[in-house]
Amino acid sequence: MEHALVLEAMGIGFTAQRTWWGWSLMVDERVEEQARLQLDLYQQEQNPPPGLPDGPALPRGVELGVFAYFTILLAVFYFQGTHSFGIDWTAAGRVDVAAILDGEYWRTITALTLHRDFWHLSGNLAFGVLFGVMLSRQLGSGLAWLAILLAGASGNGMNVLIQRPGHLSIGASTAVFAALGLLATCSFLGGRLHRDNWARRWAPIVGGLWLLTWLGTGDAQTDIVAHVTGFVAGLILGTALSLVPVLRPDGAVMQWTAGLIAISAIAGCWARAI
Repeated sequence: MEHALVLEAMGIGFTAQRTWWGWSLMVDERVEEQARLQLDLYQQEQNPPPGLPDGPALPRGVELGVFAYFTILLAVFYFQGTHSFGIDWTAAGRVDVAAILDGEYWRTITALTLHRDFWHLSGNLAFGVLFGVMLSRQLGSGLAWLAILLAGASGNGMNVLIQRPGHLSIGASTAVFAALGLLATCSFLGGRLHRDNWARRWAPIVGGLWLLTWLGTGDAQTDIVAHVTGFVAGLILGTALSLVPVLRPDGAVMQWTAGLIAISAIAGCWARAI
């Protein structure tokens, strides 16, 4: 019926005939080409408008970033569980407010690689990879993981200033929520969401806060304050990365350099700890 209306509107004569497979519109063969053209044009007009442009493609090296994240957390979890080399890895690397205030600053990084059990580890692996890959699309893989490490360490540092001297904590979740804060701010300020609708513009921030509320609370062993400080640290660093162009250079050399700095920082802090 729609096609019949099109032909009628264009002044093309036709008849509708019922056949064994359905209905057909019959036109004189002299106007067949014109009829097909008008129907094709009508169909093109009915196609849905193109959706929002796809986000940036995954950058080179994103697999290496994920591999490094998995390898470091799994290796430290193994060392931690087996007391490898005769070291109590948990005691040596965890956030210890009194020790950090006494100058053992490296604990803000080493604590990010420690976990209390497999489920604690698996959750941080899953969400860490998810947010890390998404942030890599914004900043590049090397710079993204370095930013996550710095924001996570800053979150632990902020947590130290809030908690009592006897407070202890471990886990990459502070860095995971730092990655969420980085992602929310970079999406909001990075120029990728040009919308007239204010709700869409604020969606990354609101979504980040919602995820913080949903994922950031848990059992009695969950350090909720560290989750909040990690998220806040991510928001702050994400703002700097979005507003200061020199902090977001492109190029493989920069990404490799940033990634190597992140790995070296973790290795150096653990060397200092043990």
